[in-house]
Amino acid sequence: MEPNARGFRRYRELVLVIVFLVIASQELLEMWLLEPRHGLGTGRWPFSVDVLVHVAQVVAVLAATYIFIRAWQQRTALMDREVARARQLADLVGALKEKEDALARTVEKLVFAQEQERRVVAYDVHDGLAQLVVSAKQHLDTCGDLWKSNPARAERELDLALDRMGRAIVEVRRLLTALRPSLVDPIGLVPAVRASLDEVAREAGWAVTFTENLEDTRLPAAVETSAFRIVQEALANALKHARTTRVDVDVRKDGAALLLTITDWGVGFQGTPGETPGRGLGLLSMRERARLLGGECVIESGPEHGTRVRARLPLGPGAANGA
Repeated sequence: MEPNARGFRRYRELVLVIVFLVIASQELLEMWLLEPRHGLGTGRWPFSVDVLVHVAQVVAVLAATYIFIRAWQQRTALMDREVARARQLADLVGALKEKEDALARTVEKLVFAQEQERRVVAYDVHDGLAQLVVSAKQHLDTCGDLWKSNPARAERELDLALDRMGRAIVEVRRLLTALRPSLVDPIGLVPAVRASLDEVAREAGWAVTFTENLEDTRLPAAVETSAFRIVQEALANALKHARTTRVDVDVRKDGAALLLTITDWGVGFQGTPGETPGRGLGLLSMRERARLLGGECVIESGPEHGTRVRARLPLGPGAANGA
């Protein structure tokens, strides 16, 4: 019911109450003023039939008025409760609709993220592992053709084939590391990043620096997992493309956000990343992971100036005081 209509009905009921009170007052006046033969001036107590009838009428009117007022009050209170319940129900329905919409958006984002991960793996296999294996086979074929006619060149081709196979093994290990379950859940973000960085540094011969201010602090699981995957992807890109000898990683909690900075001093790249599919999808994957948490990931690079990956991941409500 509209607020104006409810106000009008309450006003009408109040008018009816006033009318009943006026009628009761009129009956009293009629009893005591209009029939003086039964009044106090006669010296007799007014116990005539007319007086009793008037008294009964007044009592009946007053009783009816009281009952009406109580019923009106109860009805008004009931209407107020019904209105409050209707509003609560509307709020609950609205909140449920918002949660359903948020869940649908989350599912859509997760499906998109899965597709992105699959594309990244496909391009990594195609541009990395498959190319190395094909190159090794070509060198082995050439080695077989020249083994009798030109042993020296055949030996060089064999060395090149072995080099390609060694690099293919490194690539397989990198892919397995990227695909296996995250180390974050059992040991935490800082130990997981340190272990991954040490592993890649041993393979690549890098000089690495790792700084952090988390110590033993545990963050929300989604933040830790996304942060680890972003660092892992940045290291994988540096291993594949940067041709660097030095990598720095900084993981830092700043208020209600986690800040990541991964820097290499390699060859860098120019323009919008993505011209090389494998590299471009890796960068897109990092950006998408940050975006799904409401954060951002920025990649800064230039020819011969290396590459810096900076990510900011919100920690959620109450995270500024510790997780």
